[in-house]
Order: sequence, then C-alpha cells, then structure tokens
Amino acid sequence: MNSSWIPSIRIDNRYAGGNIQVLSVEEKRVVLKQEMRDTSGWWFYWNFAALAANPKTVTFAFADGEVIGPWGPAVSEDGVHWQWLGAASLFSRNEFSYTFRHAGEKVYFCFCIPYQLHHFERYYARIGGYRNVKRELLTESELLKPVPLLTLGNRMADRHMFFTARHHACESTPLYVLEGLIEALLTAESSPVLERYLVHFIPFIDIDGVENGDQGKSRLPHDHNRDYTDTPIYRSTTALINYAIGVQPEIAIDFHGPFKWGDRNDVPFFVNRHSPLKEEVNNLSGKLEKISGARSQADAIRHKSIDNLSMGEDWNQPNPATCASFFERSGARLACSFEFPYFGSTDAVPVTADNSRRFGHDFARALEQYVENID
Repeated sequence: MNSSWIPSIRIDNRYAGGNIQVLSVEEKRVVLKQEMRDTSGWWFYWNFAALAANPKTVTFAFADGEVIGPWGPAVSEDGVHWQWLGAASLFSRNEFSYTFRHAGEKVYFCFCIPYQLHHFERYYARIGGYRNVKRELLTESELLKPVPLLTLGNRMADRHMFFTARHHACESTPLYVLEGLIEALLTAESSPVLERYLVHFIPFIDIDGVENGDQGKSRLPHDHNRDYTDTPIYRSTTALINYAIGVQPEIAIDFHGPFKWGDRNDVPFFVNRHSPLKEEVNNLSGKLEKISGARSQADAIRHKSIDNLSMGEDWNQPNPATCASFFERSGARLACSFEFPYFGSTDAVPVTADNSRRFGHDFARALEQYVENID
C-alpha cells in the first residue's frame, strides 16, 4: 500500500479494496497504474482515493493500458455508495478528470462498482432476521479472515443448491446480482427453491484478495478457480470441497465477472458445459431470457441465450481444476459458471447496484420455474 503527498493532492489506497501505484503527481495531473501484485499477466482492476487541498480540476491518467470503462470511473464520497462519474469525464479510456468542489474533499474512484465485506455486512443486517437464514463460518483464510457462509431454505431438505462468487477478487458486480437473487427468494410469498432446497451461499472465496484489492485473476502459482484438484493450496477451496462433498449439491452456479469490456463481455451469459449439463443450463438460460426480457424498466438488464459461451468455444475449454468442474464431478444436475459484466453494453444501459439486484430477482424467478420441473 502507498500514498503520495504534495501540498495540493494526496493519492491513497490504504482501505478495503484499494489498488493503485502512483507514478507522478503534479498540481493538476496525476499519473497512475494498477498494481498487478502476484498476478502473472496484465489485468485491469484499480481502486484509489484522492484528497485535494483546494478546489480544482484534476486529470487522472493511467500508464498501463485502457482501464477506464465507458461511463468513466465509479465514484463515491464515502467508499460505500457508488455511482458512475459519467462518460463526460473521459478524455480517453486511460484518462479522466474530476473537479474537486471544496478544500479537503476526499473522493474514491474505482474501475468498477466495488463490493467489499462491509457491503455484505450491510446486506446481512437486512436479511439476517428472515426465517431459516443462518450465518456460519466456512473457514478462515490465509490471513485469518472469516470466510462467511449463508444458508437459507428448508433445513430438512435432502436437496442442496450452491452459489459461489469471488474466486477472482476483482469480480465484484455479480454480488449485487446475488443480493437480489437471495432477497427475492426470501421475500416471495412461497418459493419452490426454499421449500425444496437448502441454499448455500459463499460470497467471498478469495476474501483476502477482495479486501486487499488484488486482481485475483491468474494469481501465482494459480488462482482460486484453478484450485479444485486433489491437492488444493487455498484454505477456502479446501473447505468448500470438503463441505460440498458432505451434502452432494444438485444445483451449483459459480458467479464471475468476464474480461473488462467488448462483445460478449458487456452482457450477462452462462458458461456452458458438455451434455447432459448443457441441456440443463440451456433450460435455465431460456427461462432467464424470457423473464428478464419482459421487464419494462428503461435500465433493465436482460439476458439472451445466444450470448452463452459453449464448451470448447473461445476460452471455455475443458479444465478439471475449476469450481464448476468440481461441482460436475460431485454429481450436480446443473453445474456451471455465470458471467456478469462490469459496465454493460454501450448501446444499452450502465450496470448499477440497483439494476443488478433487479436482474437477481429475475434470476430467482427463473430458478423457481426451473426447479418446479425437477422430479
């Protein structure tokens, strides 16, 4: 972690999720780059705070690739509530400006809309009182952080459903989808998911990376989503393997964020498997397409099955070390990963916390329809 002081501006990343390297600081121009840390190649995540001694417009330029999305950076005054600064802030995809309005103003900027442990704690404070919601400890991380596990639904059920996220630390936006998904299940008058299943939700597989502000993708010697082997090296994946084997999941979806932007990366999509799982994923995908496509809100996020990535297509090659492959080996009827974008399509709407949660509601409805047809 580092900070850089001159009389007029300070750059800092000493907080949960912070990631930045300061290359130079001038009166009205700061040059930065994202920290790769133990990532083996190039990646794009960054998150920093800036404090200005007096009102002025400052240009922030990135020296290591195009790493600013179409809506500009995500911005926050408190590090908790975030919105997009806006496309008007962009000079290019590696340079934006911000006007500090008063002396001593501190502002947080991020590549995408972040989701830290403190966001989860606020969420749990809202849902923890619902019947049959239980918070447990999956394990402790390498840095001895507790890895939370939520269970909800029918505690007498012999059917189990798993949702996992943050195998790659920077992939934050799917957790807003999962907030909406779980909240929709809990608030429904009746839910066939919660009636028939015990649901297991692990929001932070790589909690150390999430809180430290790591990229997480392609972490050396391998990242958490390449650790489902006979000799796993991470505490959280080891614990998940042992835990899941004990209950034999029937449905398991691992949530991810894709590459930064462009083409399929701008829309939500399933990463498919070989048959017979492929047909199950396609069934759920079709239901999600119909439900999300029926939304009337101007900022609705919609799924289209045509965007799904087939097994063997592009980067979706067989790999036994992934979480989805582990769940498939465990005998799951439906096991896959689901990718949710950082930004959204430039010809559609920006991804926000609110419309991501609404998309999670649609995902819950699709799952309910899906399980109603399982004997």
